[in-house]
Amino acid sequence: MTHELNDSQRAAVEYCDGPSLVIAGAGSGKTRVLTYKVAYLLEKGIMPWNILALTFTNKAANEMRQRINAIAGDNRAQYIRMGTFHSVFSRILRVEAERIGYSQNFTIYDDADQKSLIKAIIKELGLNDKVYKPSTVASRISMAKNNIITPDDYAND
Repeated sequence: MTHELNDSQRAAVEYCDGPSLVIAGAGSGKTRVLTYKVAYLLEKGIMPWNILALTFTNKAANEMRQRINAIAGDNRAQYIRMGTFHSVFSRILRVEAERIGYSQNFTIYDDADQKSLIKAIIKELGLNDKVYKPSTVASRISMAKNNIITPDDYAND
């Protein structure tokens, strides 16, 4: 099955002694390696629902699912947890939402939604949008989240 891979790709596919992370540049065969890795795991008896395959694009995820079905031949790919980082973790968050104090029907805002909300809040508070630029506010919020700074800690600093 792995005869179409180069030595580095084959090594990544056949490694099964723990978690594996494949990092490579554009056009280097990442999707091919991940596809063969999943097919290899299925061949080794790993149940498809025990596999999590993450990609950066929906196109790559769909391509992988089709290729895995073609290689494995028995449509087991439909049971694999596979998709983009955002789609997979959004599904996990919906399932586990109540455990962290949220409802399952939460909304995830994209950049445009966030800036629109920030603009509305600035206007509602009567603040000058030349002083409190929405993009700067969004950047500060992002920085605080990345540094795990709570709203109370931010306000006290």
